[in-house]
Amino acid sequence: MDPETARKYGPGLGVGLAILFLVLFFYSGGKSDAKYTRVEEEKEKGSTVSFKNFAKDQYDGNGTILWKLKAEEAYLYADEKRYVLYGINFDQYENGKFKSKLTGEKGEINQISKVMKLTGNILLKTEEHRTLRAKSLDYNDETKELSSNEEVVIDANGTHIRGVGLRADKDLNKFTILRPSAITQGGSNPLNSSSPKEK
Repeated sequence: MDPETARKYGPGLGVGLAILFLVLFFYSGGKSDAKYTRVEEEKEKGSTVSFKNFAKDQYDGNGTILWKLKAEEAYLYADEKRYVLYGINFDQYENGKFKSKLTGEKGEINQISKVMKLTGNILLKTEEHRTLRAKSLDYNDETKELSSNEEVVIDANGTHIRGVGLRADKDLNKFTILRPSAITQGGSNPLNSSSPKEK
């Protein structure tokens, strides 16, 4: 490319390559059928790009679905490799079958640490009819573990447990409430006796 052509088309080419990079960044490791539009009144400042009605799916090497993520708004910080999301709806799958749904008001995904941090009206519902409500929740995509240091409420197999602090697997098959404050089983509260902190 001669200097005159570079001067004439260089800035447009740079913008085109930047857009191509962002498209490849979003589609790496997953497929999505969503059509994105830019957020007009942004809640987050300084993002590389923002989208309304964001959707991203993740598949394993065999093409089996691992998870589906939707958000009302998504903000990408490309240099930091992180997303900030509002109005989150996150479905997890195992062997291609639905396992759980996680919703929350706001979340942040760090692609380096593989951790999603959620805040605000968090609700997790599993296929086995277990539910978790929390104000804040961390999900580690590598260990498939949930954790929280705030108040949580779990309903599982006829047991209702309220307390502060949580360590659990993603399906709530095993969970520990670090400081339980109320446990109800069949209408009674056995917290005064030997309380089952782990299920």
